Amino acid sequence: TIRSSLNDDNPLFRQANKIMMSRDDPDHARLRMLVSRAFTPRMIERQRPFIERISHDLLDQMEHQEQPDFIRDFAIPLPIMVIAALIGIPYEAMGQLKQWSDAGADFLGKPTDTMEVFFHMASAAIEFNAFIRPHLEERRRQPKDDLLSGLINAEARGDTLTEDELIANVYLLLAAGNETTTNLMSNGLWALLTHPDQRELLCQRPELITSAVEEILRFESPSQITGRHTKEAIEIAGQSIGPDQSIMLVLGMANRDPRQFTNPDHFDIQRQENKHIAFGLGGHYCLGAPLARLETQITLPIVIKRYPYLSLASHKGHWRKNPTFLGFETLPVTLK
Repeated sequence: TIRSSLNDDNPLFRQANKIMMSRDDPDHARLRMLVSRAFTPRMIERQRPFIERISHDLLDQMEHQEQPDFIRDFAIPLPIMVIAALIGIPYEAMGQLKQWSDAGADFLGKPTDTMEVFFHMASAAIEFNAFIRPHLEERRRQPKDDLLSGLINAEARGDTLTEDELIANVYLLLAAGNETTTNLMSNGLWALLTHPDQRELLCQRPELITSAVEEILRFESPSQITGRHTKEAIEIAGQSIGPDQSIMLVLGMANRDPRQFTNPDHFDIQRQENKHIAFGLGGHYCLGAPLARLETQITLPIVIKRYPYLSLASHKGHWRKNPTFLGFETLPVTLK
């Protein structure tokens, strides 16, 4: 009823099925290939100095807060600034970008049979379309070394990337590029501060940051649930599933599976056999995984090195009410 109350001119309807995560092959493979051409490892690695600089800038600003909040003051703004710079849009509009990202996260992570969630997303789609189109026109006139220019270049070469597909997947990268990274960084800080032996180990052996981030991904997976839809009948672990069925895959539970992980409820930053599926698996593996890893590998060591006596202002975590994305509403800290 809610869906039929909006007409097909709404960008939400034109573009919702254009995002790569909602498509099967061959459309999914085509869209993923085109986006990955612009979202290259070289482009991601080039953000390292920028990430380091804004990490220190944000921490400088945190020091002036009467009650610093790691979510509000650091884990929200940093990923937005990074993904906006990668895309090629001004992060001065950070507040608006965050609102659009939150609308996308709520739409993906909460039931959409509520008027509030659905129309919030519809409004965000209209506003984002109005925001991004002038930037597209500008890049067509004056290309730059950014994601927008790369995607427009693909469109110009005739690689069957329509404008609706371009806008929809830029929106996806904006939402996915900061929502899960915000959760990854804040869940990681929470895990380290509530496991002081592991924090001390990381301080003594900073080279463990790579395995530490993988353990954070496993232990407090930022994305807890994803979904699939069966095309034909299948059987998994003795369970028969018919065709045309919606299936919820609980990634967080799989990442605590005792058949896969030794002592799965133990947080161990030296864990070696860590084949978690926090970023999914197979053809729909998260395209932004390298960026999320890089941001967290850079920022957490900076935070704990700069504030060796950093502590939680409260040990009662205020988790977001979203069954899909695991993260905090607030995370007040004491810098000392």
